[in-house]
Amino acid sequence: MEIFEYTDPITHRKYEAMREGENVMKIGPPEGLVDELKLPEPFATNLHNVLYRRRIFNYAQATRGNVLLGALQEALNMDVQRLTEVFAAFEKEVVP
Repeated sequence: MEIFEYTDPITHRKYEAMREGENVMKIGPPEGLVDELKLPEPFATNLHNVLYRRRIFNYAQATRGNVLLGALQEALNMDVQRLTEVFAAFEKEVVP
C-alpha cells in the first residue's frame, strides 16, 4: 500500500490517494465537496487544493478551530493576487 499525491489530469484538483496494486483510491478531500457550494471555477479548484494542502479531508478535521476560515482566506488571497495583477496589466494597456 502506497500513499501519494494524485492530481486529476482534467480538473487539476489534488488528492491524497492510496495505491494498492493497480487500484487507486482517493482519500481526500472528498470528490465533489466544493462543487456542492456552486462556486465558479477556478475558485472552486483553488479552494479544493487549499483543503488538500491543509489536509482537511473530513468533518472532524474541518471543525477544529478556525481551519475552514483559514482555508477560505487562503483561497480568496490567491484570487485577490490575480485580480491585483489584472488591474496592473489593464492599467498598463489603457493608461498612456
